Amino acid sequence: LGTTALSIQRRTIDGATTTAALSSTLSTYIYFPTSFFSNMLRRATSRRSSSKDHVDQTKSKRSSYGRNGNGARGRSWWSFIPKPLVGTLLIFSCGAILILISRLTSRGKRADNYENVRKIAVKNILPEALPLPSPGAAAKIHTPLHPVGITSPATNATLHIIFSTDCGSFQHWQTYLFFHAALKVQQPGYVTRIASGCTDKELSEEKEWHETHIRSKMSDRFRVHFTPHFSGVKDEESGEVKGDYKFFNKPFGLKHFLEYNDLMGFDESGKEMKHPDDIIILTDPDFLLLRPLTDDFSNERETIVGNRRKSMYQNKETHFVTHGNPYAQTYGLGTQWRKFDLDAIAGPDSPAKAVDQAEAGMAYPAGPPYIGTAKDMYKIAVTWSDFAPRVHKQYPHLLAEMFAYCIAAAHLRLPHMLIDSLMVSSVGTGGEGWKFVKDIPAGEMCSFSASPNHIVHPVPSVIHYCQRYAVDKYFFAKRKVPHEIFTCEHPLLVEPPIDLGSGKYLSVIPNGKPNAKGKEITAEKEKMEAFMVCALTKATNAAMVSFKTNHCEGGGNMKQTYDMWAGKNVA
Repeated sequence: LGTTALSIQRRTIDGATTTAALSSTLSTYIYFPTSFFSNMLRRATSRRSSSKDHVDQTKSKRSSYGRNGNGARGRSWWSFIPKPLVGTLLIFSCGAILILISRLTSRGKRADNYENVRKIAVKNILPEALPLPSPGAAAKIHTPLHPVGITSPATNATLHIIFSTDCGSFQHWQTYLFFHAALKVQQPGYVTRIASGCTDKELSEEKEWHETHIRSKMSDRFRVHFTPHFSGVKDEESGEVKGDYKFFNKPFGLKHFLEYNDLMGFDESGKEMKHPDDIIILTDPDFLLLRPLTDDFSNERETIVGNRRKSMYQNKETHFVTHGNPYAQTYGLGTQWRKFDLDAIAGPDSPAKAVDQAEAGMAYPAGPPYIGTAKDMYKIAVTWSDFAPRVHKQYPHLLAEMFAYCIAAAHLRLPHMLIDSLMVSSVGTGGEGWKFVKDIPAGEMCSFSASPNHIVHPVPSVIHYCQRYAVDKYFFAKRKVPHEIFTCEHPLLVEPPIDLGSGKYLSVIPNGKPNAKGKEITAEKEKMEAFMVCALTKATNAAMVSFKTNHCEGGGNMKQTYDMWAGKNVA
C-alpha cells in the first residue's frame, strides 16, 4: 500500500514531493481498507458471541458424523484458517487491487508527467542541455536543477579542462566546437583554451573573438590562456631553431598555464602551488565531448577497463583521481619508449630505466585525456617539457611528445590507471570504448549518436576525431571541414539519413565519385562508422546553428547544403 501511495503521489504532483500530500495519500489508502475489514471482523465476532448456544448445539450434531469423532468432516473449510489471518489476507488483496488500478490508470499520465519534468529541467538548467530520454525512460531522469559549477560532483575538487592550440584557423573552428560541446553536456569546471604562439594582432583578435562568441554567450567558466611560441625545434647546445614541431605546445603550454594562469600559480615564495589539489584534465582540440569529463571512475557501468588491467583497477584503494593516482585513456603506444636512449633523455640514474616490460605496458602507454591533480600534473609538465625535445631529436615524428609523456611519468614513478572508455577514435580499435557503441541498437544508431544520452545508453566520454569516417556517401574528416564554418554565410552540413548504421548501408563509396563501386563493409563496421559520422555532423551543425542564432542578423544561412562527401556546396 505504501508503494502504491508513493507511486500515485509521484505521478500526480509533478515530482514535487510534499509531506502533506504524501501523508494524506498514505492515510487514504491504508486507513479506509483497514477500518473496513476491522469492522467486518468485529461484527462477525459479535454475532458468534450472541449465538454461542446455537453454535454449541450445531457442533454437537456435526460430531456424530465425523470420520474419527473430531467433527472435521462437518466443518466448513475456511473455519480452519486463523481469524486474524483472514483480515490480513483481505487487506493485502485490497492492496493488490489498488496497485493494479494505479498501474492501469497511470499509463495515460506518463507522457504528461514527462513533459512536466522536461519543463522543470528547461526552466532551471543551462540552455542547450543534454537531451532528456524518451517518456518510457522518464523514471531514470536525474536532471540537475542548478547551473553547472566549477567542482567535481563526486569529490568537490575544482576541475580544469584544458586543451592546447595554436592561433591558426584550423584549430579556430575546433575551439568553438569544443566549447559548444562542453556547454551542451554541462561540463563542470573551468574550460580553458591554451593558445600558443600568437602574433600581437592574432592575440588581440582572439581575445575579442573569445569574449564576443564564447565567454559572453556560453559561460564565464570558458576561458583562454595565451602563451609564447613553443613549437620551434632548437639545438640544445647552440639554441638555434632548426625546425618546427607544433606539438611542443602541449607540454610547454601546460607548464605555462600551471605557473602563470590566474586560476593556478604559486605563492609569493614561488615554491608552493596555490591550488595543488585541483584536478587538471588535459585534452586535445579535436575532441567532441559526449558526456562530462570528471575525476570519478567508480561507476562500473560507464567505465571500461581492459582485461589485463582489471585486477589493477579492482585492487586500487580509490577510483577517484588523487595525488599519486593519475588516470588516462589507453593508447596503442605499447612499450616502445623503453627502446629510446633513456640515458640521453632522462639521465643514467632515471627511475624510468627500472620499469620492466610488464609494468611499462600496464601503466604507461597513456594518452589524452590525461587526468591528475595539479600537483602531479605540474611535476609531469616540468619533466615532460625537459624530455620532449630530447625524444624528438631521437624520434622526429608525430608521436614524439606522447612518448616523452610516457617517459616523464615513468621517471617520476607515477603509474597511470588506463581506462578504455574515455575515448573512441579509430573505428574498431582495441583499447577504446567501442563496446558502448556496439551495444547501441542498430536501428537507433544515427538518431542516438546525433543526440547521445548517457542515461539511456552509456557512451564514451569523447570522440577524438583524428581519423576519416565514412558510410556510403556520408563522410566526416577534420581536414576536410572548411575553416570558415562559423560564419553567417556558410551553409550547414548535409546530414546523414536517420537509418544510417541500421544495416542498410554496407559499403563506402569513394569521396566525390558517385559512379564508383563501393567498398563493402560489415554491419558492425557500418554501426561504428555511422556513430562517428552522425555524431560529428550533428554536433557541428548544432554549433553552427548556435553561432548563427547568436551573432547573425536574420539567423544567417541555415540551409543544409554543404556536402562533406562531395567537398562542396550542393545548393
